[in-house]
Amino acid sequence: MSDAPLGLDFDTMNEADVREIIVRPLLHRLGYRHGTEANIRTEVSLRYEYAFLGRKKPGKDAVLRGRADYICEVISYGRWVVEVKAPNEPLDRETVEQAHSYAAHPEISADYFLLANGRKFALYRTGRLDQPILVWAFADLERNMLSLHNVVGPDAIRKRAAVLSVDSGKPLGKGLGSSVTIIGGEVVFEEHATNTGLVPKHMIEGLRLPVIGAFLKRADDGRLHAFVKTASASPMMGLIGDAAGAKDEYDFFCADEYLSIDPERPSIFQNFYKMYVAPGTTVSGPMGRHPMPFGFHLNAFTEAVGFVQGDYFRGTMRLEYDLTVEGLNGQIRAMIEQMNGPVPSRSQFSGLGRYEIRLA
Repeated sequence: MSDAPLGLDFDTMNEADVREIIVRPLLHRLGYRHGTEANIRTEVSLRYEYAFLGRKKPGKDAVLRGRADYICEVISYGRWVVEVKAPNEPLDRETVEQAHSYAAHPEISADYFLLANGRKFALYRTGRLDQPILVWAFADLERNMLSLHNVVGPDAIRKRAAVLSVDSGKPLGKGLGSSVTIIGGEVVFEEHATNTGLVPKHMIEGLRLPVIGAFLKRADDGRLHAFVKTASASPMMGLIGDAAGAKDEYDFFCADEYLSIDPERPSIFQNFYKMYVAPGTTVSGPMGRHPMPFGFHLNAFTEAVGFVQGDYFRGTMRLEYDLTVEGLNGQIRAMIEQMNGPVPSRSQFSGLGRYEIRLA
């Protein structure tokens, strides 16, 4: 017999049902949605499947166990993860340890993790596995919503990350002053996945971009602020960026108090921006000024996970872009598709890579 109200029958539900019928609506109620600054990510691939950036003892280091179903994050402030099970699976010690192994991974560094099987929910602070912060049954969800908002809601994440007072001379980290100049470096795109011919795999995978400068300092709200300038990924991307007013300049923020020097506990910098270019927008190129043959909306998320080593800040990166195209006529579409593959109206592309930035 079902023990769920509102017409839900837990006895007939599987893990996917719990994710989409119960958990995702809960995350929306808390204020998280895909493609926003209070973002939801799913099926995130890690550059390293070990508990630090790089393997210390090949063949002996424990491989990361499992993957969290959702990462909920307020970009550049903090994040928490959700592990979903089927209603017939218990939220036992093994499940807690599995979720924790992902939440604590240095490329994720989640502050909290939530276990849910539909019937029951348990919220834990990462690193404290003996006692959950909140535990409730499905029928008691409404009575726990305010407490949940106060712990993992976007506003709560922002407030916790805020530094109460900012010392203008406060160093950025060990051996660093209160501001640092970026004098060079390189970004390497090692893996790329896409379903659009506008940004084909061969254009991005293996690409190496010079970092040409900028700075690292502390923002007014106390977060670490990295302003990074790079060369354009390609002539086409450079033209598109110019049309949208973007100049291959990126603001990354991190909620850590200091830059990490520990590869097991790296700093996580994040950048999120939205771009719109209308069809017909004039762009300048080698052949003069021409109207854009299509328009687009772009939501772009980039994450850089790394640590200071000598004069360099180095680590791994992740890209997740969502692109909606408008006004692309049949002739131009056919030409692009013949060269690079299909161009759907809405598409996604993602990538993994590594970087090193030289500091002065």
